[in-house]
Amino acid sequence: MPVREFVKTDVLQVVSLYWKFMLSRTGEIPAELHPVFTDLYFCNPMVDARGPSFVYEDASGEIVGFLGVTNRRMCLHGEPIRVGYAGNFVIHPNARSGLAAPGLLGAFVAGNQDLLLTDSANDISRHLFRRLSFKTVPALNIHWIRPLGVAECAVYLASRGMNRALASSIRIATKPFCLIVDHLTRKLLNPGPVAKTPLHPEELSLETLLHCLAGSQKGYSLWPEYDAQSLQWVLQFIRRNKKRGTLRCIALRDETQTVIGWYLYHCRRGAVGEVVQVGGQPPAFKTILEHLFQDAREQEVIALQGVADYRKLGDFSDKGCYFTCRGGWAVAHPRRSDLLEILKRGDALLTRLDGEWCLSPGI
Repeated sequence: MPVREFVKTDVLQVVSLYWKFMLSRTGEIPAELHPVFTDLYFCNPMVDARGPSFVYEDASGEIVGFLGVTNRRMCLHGEPIRVGYAGNFVIHPNARSGLAAPGLLGAFVAGNQDLLLTDSANDISRHLFRRLSFKTVPALNIHWIRPLGVAECAVYLASRGMNRALASSIRIATKPFCLIVDHLTRKLLNPGPVAKTPLHPEELSLETLLHCLAGSQKGYSLWPEYDAQSLQWVLQFIRRNKKRGTLRCIALRDETQTVIGWYLYHCRRGAVGEVVQVGGQPPAFKTILEHLFQDAREQEVIALQGVADYRKLGDFSDKGCYFTCRGGWAVAHPRRSDLLEILKRGDALLTRLDGEWCLSPGI
């Protein structure tokens, strides 16, 4: 069979395939990419032998296709279920008109997980997934963006399709103008002094995040399940992704010293920050968002973007966020009809922390 399970001895070939045809990079492959793939697919505490990754071999035995599968532990009404996420889906150009893609996806669907997901499909892979009865889930596909410096953000987004040197030159040349425009814009929109939120930040510890995640499950039918080992591994892996910037993890306490909110986001000066997760007590959620925005401004981030909790769209809107469905598609293949309904009505507590998006190798 040309499709088989991914094993450790395949890492060199798979990394080469990923580097050349998924990242479209040339030159020597970074040495750190090999241990990243080994750690992700063979050494992490959530590895499940019943949900392996797959490779596709041509007639000569060369690997020409790869579908990475990561497993997550979740709870449905308090009962454990097995969830498989597809990611790092890459096919050699010479094999794209053949059976490699449907073969790999077919092997993934033939597994025995309770729920199959991907949260970062592009238009091509989304089409392939839909042919195998995957459903696009609107409640998981609402992305938000919050400009923090309107002029700088506009220049940044306009230059994203240019080559790196030209884009950098344009951003440097327009920076003085952008600073003036953004200063005037903030003055016009907020003529008085900027009010500080009544929340007190501190570094978000592993124990505090575990406590926050456990408390946030109330009222949802489906949620991720972490222990200290699995959560620590996920956070360490996310921090490897220097391409997205430094990971800031902040807990927020009120005047009684009670933790009422938290956020995690990738911070890059002069760029758009990627929010991994933001949560907290519903009455204080807008204040938590405002603190997040203030923190990002202080880090000289020009905008923030993330995936919105369907139940909190009003709060994001009230705090000046704009919405799109073009940030990477989330598609699902549940084995049970009730799971699909739960996902559709926004009754699943799923964030970027809990899927495949945050496990990008980041090279």
